[in-house]
Amino acid sequence: MFKKIAFAATVLAAFGAGPAQAQQKCTTTIGSVMSLTGSLGALGQEIAKGAQLAVADLNAAGGANGCQLELSLLDDQTGPSVGVDAARKLVDVQHVQAIVGALSSGVSASILTSVTAGSNVVQISPASTSPMFTELAEQGKTNGYWFRTCPSDALQGVAMAKLAHDAGIKKVAVLYLNNAYGQGLSREFIAAFEKGGGKITQNVVYNPSQPSYRSEANKALNPKPDALFLVGYPGDGTTIAREWIGAGGPQKFLLPDGLQSQDFANDVGAQYLKEVHGTAAGSVDTPSLETFKKEYQAKYGALPSQPYITNAYDATVLIGLAMAHAKKNDAKSIRDNIRKVTDPKGEKIYAGVDSLKKGLQMASQGKAVQYVGASGPLQFDKHGDIDAPMVVWTVKDGKVTETGMVSVDEIRKLRSGAK
Repeated sequence: MFKKIAFAATVLAAFGAGPAQAQQKCTTTIGSVMSLTGSLGALGQEIAKGAQLAVADLNAAGGANGCQLELSLLDDQTGPSVGVDAARKLVDVQHVQAIVGALSSGVSASILTSVTAGSNVVQISPASTSPMFTELAEQGKTNGYWFRTCPSDALQGVAMAKLAHDAGIKKVAVLYLNNAYGQGLSREFIAAFEKGGGKITQNVVYNPSQPSYRSEANKALNPKPDALFLVGYPGDGTTIAREWIGAGGPQKFLLPDGLQSQDFANDVGAQYLKEVHGTAAGSVDTPSLETFKKEYQAKYGALPSQPYITNAYDATVLIGLAMAHAKKNDAKSIRDNIRKVTDPKGEKIYAGVDSLKKGLQMASQGKAVQYVGASGPLQFDKHGDIDAPMVVWTVKDGKVTETGMVSVDEIRKLRSGAK
């Protein structure tokens, strides 16, 4: 049932660790549950590399509390039940104190409510954007053990509505995946789009893994809209887009982060994606981002044009820094020290071995540090949420291409105006 994809083991030799590191004899395991197969597999395999690179950097920087770190990465197959089983194995058998993941909001929600919150284990998702997690935290159901290094779809929905209005789109049909991600993002978009004077012609839900979505596409086409807002993942999303086009739907698409995939564009056919307005979590241009890009390229090749790889790196780094600051590797200590290693009053620490070595040393001495991540500044509110800009992307000459950014300030203004 479990597909063990990788154990990021000791990398001292590769990074030239010194004698102090070489003498370390203990290992601390960080768990991770990600979609390495299933409808999010094409994205998840790349996102996982961000977490693996973070473990390599932390180990090369000296590890945490005299221990090397190891990543136990399990595949959830983009399915909630498989994800829960994987998380239970990590918590009950391997006794991990923190889990990076999952990616799908539906999978993360199942893990949170069935495993991590009740077991008091830290869970940091790099990609689960549903607004429901804020609601769960407000209701006291996360026990403070939930964080995410990506922005909520409460932000993405507003940014997408802005793109639609800026493009002169007046009427939109919505087709959304029947899970926490699809439900939350469609709701936020509809509220913002209608507030700005737009009209939703249809709001159609679909279930995953159907052989055909012809009936859903036909329903969304009546009455005919100006554009389709398709919320989903590359596998099912590809089938829906093809059937939409085949049924005569307008080749004008609003596409969110889940479909910012070159595989999706290739499989649908770039010639049919005549006008694409896309959004996804953006990365603020920081020294960490530049270092991350260089390290990623050196280790894995060119950085793909897709979201959340940097977010996975940052989530994993935060766990290591929090352990060092707490001088303990248990879940409560990690939870209570994550905000202490993102302290805006602390000395800035960046991605990469050299800066992380300094950060781990300062943290272990109890000094205030602010990790500025590859995805941007990470300031968690009381619900474990962050603010972040939204990148704007399209398909140009067959390639998924980023074209701009909707800033945090812009989103805040739009959200305040929408209330």
